[in-house]
Amino acid sequence: MSQQVRIVDEQSCSYETGQGEGLKTFGEVNFGDAELGDVRRTKRLVAVADAIVRHPGGSLPEKLETPKERDGLYHLMQCPTVTHASVMAPHYALTRKKMAEHDGFVVALHDTTELNFSKHESLSDRGQLGNGSQQGWLCHNTLIVDPARREVFGLANQILHSRPVTNKKETVATKRKREDRESLLWLEGVKSLPSDRKIVDVCDRGGDTFEFLEYEVRMRSRVRPRTCSPPSTWTC
Repeated sequence: MSQQVRIVDEQSCSYETGQGEGLKTFGEVNFGDAELGDVRRTKRLVAVADAIVRHPGGSLPEKLETPKERDGLYHLMQCPTVTHASVMAPHYALTRKKMAEHDGFVVALHDTTELNFSKHESLSDRGQLGNGSQQGWLCHNTLIVDPARREVFGLANQILHSRPVTNKKETVATKRKREDRESLLWLEGVKSLPSDRKIVDVCDRGGDTFEFLEYEVRMRSRVRPRTCSPPSTWTC
């Protein structure tokens, strides 16, 4: 944690902000400033986040023990103003604040994971996963870490990508013109970061594109490829 936000109780995930505000929960620190159109929605989001932190494993009914808690979450998720962007905005801001207050280098870890929602057929905007037999989203994360202290600052960016269905006969030139191609996720991830020479971007071979490397050379000045097996890694 930065000097302004310090964990004081790991069991309850309580934090000391260092700004005369006393102890705050994980949800209050990371989502307390979320603008969801109603302060009650923000309070519900904070409560849900704290419940998940207390019980990170298992299903939602296991995390939210009472019907009232679960109904509150379902109502929150159905609200049009409660979007991925509006929920994550205060957490992104906190991460960037920690980066700005940090004197040394930070590492930005870029990677993609699959969110499999194949059984949820009501979600019409799902994309292809794997060989196309599964449905869901690609979740591309940019995680900021202090390598000296081995501390996680938080997410600086998170992109939910729905992989489109494409023509198998699509040419390479046509693929490169598509703005929804998957290879752009790494470029979008680094573009969301400040133009800071003290940010070290680390990604796997998914970032091995001319567009990504050209941006890194222009914005960071230095690129160091690591071609070890497995897998190849670019450190910029």
